[in-house]
Amino acid sequence: MILEKYRAQVCAIDKETQVRVCAMLKIKKLAGRHSLLRSLKQQHDQADLVLCLLRINTGRSLRYAEGLIGKTITHCPPALVWRAFPVNPVERFGDDRRVTSVLENPVVRGRRSWLTRYHLFKPGLSVRQLLMRGATRRDLKLVLQRKWITLESA
Repeated sequence: MILEKYRAQVCAIDKETQVRVCAMLKIKKLAGRHSLLRSLKQQHDQADLVLCLLRINTGRSLRYAEGLIGKTITHCPPALVWRAFPVNPVERFGDDRRVTSVLENPVVRGRRSWLTRYHLFKPGLSVRQLLMRGATRRDLKLVLQRKWITLESA
């Protein structure tokens, strides 16, 4: 049950956001004044409304959620940063065989850490290009053993 003390904050929510809230919470919006509050009183509480407003993810919905909570919400930068793999020198690799096919969803057993480079294997690339993009000889050996990719014959 949403409390009566939140009437002012709930009534301040604009019509567009109210429609989105009702759609996300799967409630029928009642007609008239304070309609969203009366609709929410039946089966939802303040936390449901705040989470719904945060999922809508607009500037206005964030301000409405802050009003219901009574504190500001801070956005933090992502904790993980994508970094490209180092490029290997070209001179060391002389293999020009090309990848003819790549299995889209391989079944993985055991360690998954080496699979971070599986996205590099694309049809049409040569072994030299794969190694330049960051794949290792070990990666190539493993995917060939498991028949996840096929190379053209030399």
